[in-house]
Amino acid sequence: MVQKVVLAIDDDPVTLSQYRDVLGDRYSVRFALNGEQAIEIIDQTPPDLIIVDVRMPGESGPRVVRKLRRYTSVPVMMISGYPQDVSEDELINLQIHAALIKPVAADALLFEVESLLKSHNLQINEAL
Repeated sequence: MVQKVVLAIDDDPVTLSQYRDVLGDRYSVRFALNGEQAIEIIDQTPPDLIIVDVRMPGESGPRVVRKLRRYTSVPVMMISGYPQDVSEDELINLQIHAALIKPVAADALLFEVESLLKSHNLQINEAL
């Protein structure tokens, strides 16, 4: 069985390492420090799910998601230590499937990733 690909976008290498530790046994995890790297990765290996931080230097998470939506419609999970930075309306407009607040417990992250991938897979199967 082919592993699902999760793309994690965050400017903090420690956070990306934590994602690898939590998700790496079950998923093929790719990492990007910014939106430009994320687009390059999507071109090479289309992900099944994207996890993106809200606050990043340069382009914010919401701005990165707006760009990524030109390339992919896969589920997106937004994670932030600053939940006030993104409104519910913006989450809906960006088609964010889940939003978590940092620090994220390992079991909560794994649960959300598994749930989103199962849900997305069901939608694809129903469309066929």
